[in-house]
Amino acid sequence: MPMDSNSDQGAATTGPRLWLGMMAYLVIFSYPLLQADRLYRDDIWRSFHGEMGWVSNGRPLSSLVVLVLNGGPRLADLAPLPLWLGLAAVAAAILLWRRRLLAFGSGHAWLAMLILVVQPFFLQNLSYHFDALPMALSLACAIAGIAWALDPRQHHDWQARFRWLAGGGGILASLLFYQPAANVYFVMLAFHVALSVSLRGRPDWPRHLEALAIGVTALVISKAVSMWLIAGDYSVKHSQLVPLDQLPGHLVEQTWRFWHYAAMTLGTPTWWLVMTLAVVTVTGLWITAWRHRNLAGLAVMCLITISLPLGGLGFLSVLADPIWRPRVMMGFGAVYAGLLFCTLHWLGRSRWRLINDATIGWPLLVIALGTPLTLSYAYGNAQRQQGLFADHVSMTLIDDLAVQPSAAPLVIDGALPYSRTTRNAIASHPMIGELIQPYLDNGYWWGYQELYRRGLSAGFELSSDTALRSDFESRCQSLPPLVRRAWYTLYRFEGHYVVSLEPRCHRSLTTSELPIDD
Repeated sequence: MPMDSNSDQGAATTGPRLWLGMMAYLVIFSYPLLQADRLYRDDIWRSFHGEMGWVSNGRPLSSLVVLVLNGGPRLADLAPLPLWLGLAAVAAAILLWRRRLLAFGSGHAWLAMLILVVQPFFLQNLSYHFDALPMALSLACAIAGIAWALDPRQHHDWQARFRWLAGGGGILASLLFYQPAANVYFVMLAFHVALSVSLRGRPDWPRHLEALAIGVTALVISKAVSMWLIAGDYSVKHSQLVPLDQLPGHLVEQTWRFWHYAAMTLGTPTWWLVMTLAVVTVTGLWITAWRHRNLAGLAVMCLITISLPLGGLGFLSVLADPIWRPRVMMGFGAVYAGLLFCTLHWLGRSRWRLINDATIGWPLLVIALGTPLTLSYAYGNAQRQQGLFADHVSMTLIDDLAVQPSAAPLVIDGALPYSRTTRNAIASHPMIGELIQPYLDNGYWWGYQELYRRGLSAGFELSSDTALRSDFESRCQSLPPLVRRAWYTLYRFEGHYVVSLEPRCHRSLTTSELPIDD
């Protein structure tokens, strides 16, 4: 039986106004990222060479869409246009998904889906100048894919084909834009099934099983495509599956590691809000499902309850060595959004005088969507201050190296400290420490690329000789410096130039050495 087909027409009539409202919020949310105006990791290489490099990562659609947007294969920095186009696509996809959620209530609970964009980990995806559009489109395609795959219309062959073509196309496109976003498809499907069980006592077996089959088929196709396209040691290393006999233990280990990482990096209010929502949602789902006394439905609910914690990393947990960065943790946003939706949905239906939509529901939504704004603005301002600081130090270093009598391999010893503003922001929001990394950081590859992009001669090639660095640190106090600056000391040592940022070898009093009551 169709569960939400009658609501599609009404949802479509209010679509433009809702889309504009979401975009207004998302533009306000993303403004600090634009104001920071700092090239972010891979942006350095792309801005330097003007090349894409996504195909070898198994992401051909990323290259295609950027090729079309640029009008050719040579990249230009179009920020903030790519970011805003990506956010516009996500907002449109959320409206599609809203039609599926109307089966469970026509209130404002669907606004919880904005968490998919403003959740803390996704800030890294939005920080890129060149990759923000493909990553946002990957999220939009995953959301649209599950909305299409769960289209409720039945009894016509073309509608079954539509679900396979549109839903499958959406999830496959998500995988070919950026693989981790596809976890959103499966987490949203799990919540739709759980809510269906709580409402009717059982899943909509044909529709839900078909949506699951569509998603699994897309994963298989994507894996085959990726095996054909992926090249380079880094990409190959992080795409290999764990051996089958190690899979159960590996899944448990990766899941535990993810939630421990989340507890350490998420701000305290966000972490406790997610945990509270988890308790309320799981309890509510089981209470409402138990009332139907449907054994098959209860078995499905048990499976979903056990599997839901896996949604943080999702199918990335089966990789032997997944990339452990916030940008891959898009499944967490889906878990968080689903938990918030369920809680708001029940509060909207509550008839209790003290626990209802007006007393708890709206304040909860305001807190959930307001907290990300404080993180975004703290992060954007800290990123800008760190960028200005790092730019000054980098340009000074380039000038000092440029006047040396000859070029030689370059070693960075130590790490550039955070600016005072950045340190304060990290103390308040630990997630910012995961998002901002000083580029001048020992053998960090992006640090050298940033120096080259700013004009350092290639003659000062990167040296990652750890033995030489250790030998230098043991002897540095007896070496005469070439240049001593506020933030570094430049030495010549065994045919290398060594830039020391370590207090033991860089003996200049700077603000990073002054007492600070963090």
